[in-house]
Amino acid sequence: MASTFEPRLWRRATASVPPARSLGRRMTWHAAAALIVFAALQVWLVMSAVSAGAPSMLAVVSLIVVLALALPVARSTERRWYHLSRQALASWGLHARFRRDVRRLWVAAITLPFLWVSGAMAATDAIAAIAR
Repeated sequence: MASTFEPRLWRRATASVPPARSLGRRMTWHAAAALIVFAALQVWLVMSAVSAGAPSMLAVVSLIVVLALALPVARSTERRWYHLSRQALASWGLHARFRRDVRRLWVAAITLPFLWVSGAMAATDAIAAIAR
């Protein structure tokens, strides 16, 4: 009779919390991959905009955006999670924060190139309209 109930009780047991030490390493991979996706999207969008008639100075501004904004943000996120993984105890709350930060990182990496390049295109169109 005990063998009948044992597998059922085993499935109800809560899963152990994954180790916190792996979070820093995982965030490093996410930050690096998100930065590559951000840069690739940005290069593609800027080159498409330049071929459509945008000023070629947009390529220089694109490089400045990557170097001055995206790299420090990705590095600070990665560094924060590296330190958290070394100091914090493993808990489901920590893993929920990790998933939230990963989600924010990827949403920013995918949407920000579209937003700032379209904003730059709108600004150059507005400046060209004023100059006429």
